[in-house]
Amino acid sequence: MSILIRAIEKHLPQNRYHSSELDERAKVPVGRIEKYTGVTFRHHISGNESVCTLGAEALKKALNKAQLSVSSIDLLISCGASFDYSVPHNSAIIKSLITDDSVNFHCLDIHSTCLSFLNALDIANMYLETKRYQRVALVCSEVSSKALTPQEEMVYGLFGDAAVALIIENSDDFGYQQIYSDFINFPSGSLFANVPIGGAINRGMHSDANDLGYYFKMNGKGLFRLTTRHIDPFLNKMEQQLGTKLKDFDRIITHQTSKMGNEYFLNHFELNQSQIIETLGVYGNCISASIPLGLEVYINQLKKSGPEKILLFGSGAGVSLGLIALNFNSNPNN
Repeated sequence: MSILIRAIEKHLPQNRYHSSELDERAKVPVGRIEKYTGVTFRHHISGNESVCTLGAEALKKALNKAQLSVSSIDLLISCGASFDYSVPHNSAIIKSLITDDSVNFHCLDIHSTCLSFLNALDIANMYLETKRYQRVALVCSEVSSKALTPQEEMVYGLFGDAAVALIIENSDDFGYQQIYSDFINFPSGSLFANVPIGGAINRGMHSDANDLGYYFKMNGKGLFRLTTRHIDPFLNKMEQQLGTKLKDFDRIITHQTSKMGNEYFLNHFELNQSQIIETLGVYGNCISASIPLGLEVYINQLKKSGPEKILLFGSGAGVSLGLIALNFNSNPNN
């Protein structure tokens, strides 16, 4: 049995900003943010746009592309770190934006920061393989812009907002097989990336509206050091158990952590640039939406008719590493 990606579509906020505009807001020399982040453009929400409206629009596009009605979905999974409300969960709101009570499929959220999509895809694949469900919609919608401040210029310039939705289903013929997956966590970095205010520890009731605790903080050096310390044994384990080297994958879609992270991965493992699908320059780091943005490029622009081996790989706050390896079989129409 295979799993078919029936459709994958993205939805981006209306406003797109060049790094030079952010340089002005951060009051730094023009060109500084792009030089250090590698991000030329990114999108930020405005007006009535939100986490759930972006996700709903992406899902509507995917349903339209697949020529499916919303009632054909068996399960909706919202996967990401962003939310419009602490209660209720995103998937319930997204569902309310596209249908009514006459459509009663289950919906749930999966939140594991930047690895939310990979964890959700892994779980969805298990649901489909066990035939618990026949068709699953995954919506990854991320809005980082509301938690960014120009006072933290490099973080401010690195992140963007985006949503991606894909619909996967069981298939007797074409699609992919998940041939390997692995996730691991290193709790020493659990607070290397965080938003201090907004949870049960500090709800912000006694904080000034301009308190920097409302904004995303990242120990970039700590994250990089901890990740690079463990990335080799993590990927070596995959190579040994799968019997496939990194250089043997046709395409590698990574979480777009940073310019430094992308360059390290490419050079350290001596990969060909053509193997890597990068989206950092045009979208920024879109948290867990980064990997599905790369997958959307692969499926809608780069996918060949013959069999291909694809690796989805990323890291997440916490600190965690995760990967999923997929074998796409031959399909001249996919």
